[in-house]
Amino acid sequence: MFKRKTVFIVGAGASKEVGLPVGDELKNTIAGKLNIRFDDGYSQSSGDKKIAEALKLIVVERGGRDINPLCQAGRSIASAMPQAISIDNFLQTHANDADIVLMGKLGIAASILEAERSSTICTKDHVMDFGAHPNIWYNTFCKMLAENVQLGDLETIFDNVAFVTFNYDRCIEHFVSHWLENYFRISADHAQNLTRKLKVFHPYGQVGRLPWQGGGISVGYGTELSSRTLPQIAGQIRTFTERAENDAMLDEMRDYVANSEQIVYLGFSYGQMNMELLTVPHCSVYKSVFGTVLHMPAPKVTQAQNRVRMSLTTNTQSWVGQQEYLGAEANKLLNDYWYHLV
Repeated sequence: MFKRKTVFIVGAGASKEVGLPVGDELKNTIAGKLNIRFDDGYSQSSGDKKIAEALKLIVVERGGRDINPLCQAGRSIASAMPQAISIDNFLQTHANDADIVLMGKLGIAASILEAERSSTICTKDHVMDFGAHPNIWYNTFCKMLAENVQLGDLETIFDNVAFVTFNYDRCIEHFVSHWLENYFRISADHAQNLTRKLKVFHPYGQVGRLPWQGGGISVGYGTELSSRTLPQIAGQIRTFTERAENDAMLDEMRDYVANSEQIVYLGFSYGQMNMELLTVPHCSVYKSVFGTVLHMPAPKVTQAQNRVRMSLTTNTQSWVGQQEYLGAEANKLLNDYWYHLV
């Protein structure tokens, strides 16, 4: 169990450990799905067929019949992905183009649900094989969480921990719930009720709420894509501009970061747009900072450290204390700094 208030900042590199795509991989997948073309005007020759079917439903709801403008918007996204830092950056650039934003969200939703379904932690008949993936950070985190915890302590197991994830997937919530059920030998309902207490902030939204979470659009982990539900799922995705307008969520997230004693960055790129969302307006607690910088050259590591420091500076005072950065995957960082963190 974590004795000090700890927040984990999670990026795409962390989900990579269970098979989800990182930046360039996600951009390529989205580009392939949104490059929707019809050779003879009727037979689809490229792009995702479920997205194309969803477009027909969308235009009918709008009182129209022509999906070509939306298809063109999708092709524009596809052609620009090699130039984009990320899909999020591209959608921010074109935030005033409703068709671009819609197509981008459809591409994200379809890609993430597909990736969840093929991930190593996707369950079959509600059973997760923990022996098949023992060396992932999700498992290590849960072991740290459960250290010295008895069954009578379960109601408070998440008291000092929270997540800010910039990923659209639900890997954290999905894995933690199954882990608690199996390790503590409790019912699925009990494990799910406990996991509801884990604070997980999704600044850019997610591909729906898991069925047991309640509220919003309910979508099972790795659910088979449906053209009818895809627009609703895509509606849960938020661009930088849209999410920045959600003051209540951002205030709560930043308050948690500001009041934390430890911040752990896992698989995070320290991109400027995301660091802006993490910048705290006030602070009163010095923080130990731990972060992965896998495959990052020295100049970028230096800039990442500077961005972290600036995000935790108020009125010219930095609240960063100990800093440890490791050029390794998230699981190694948690293992190496286990005794520092718990």
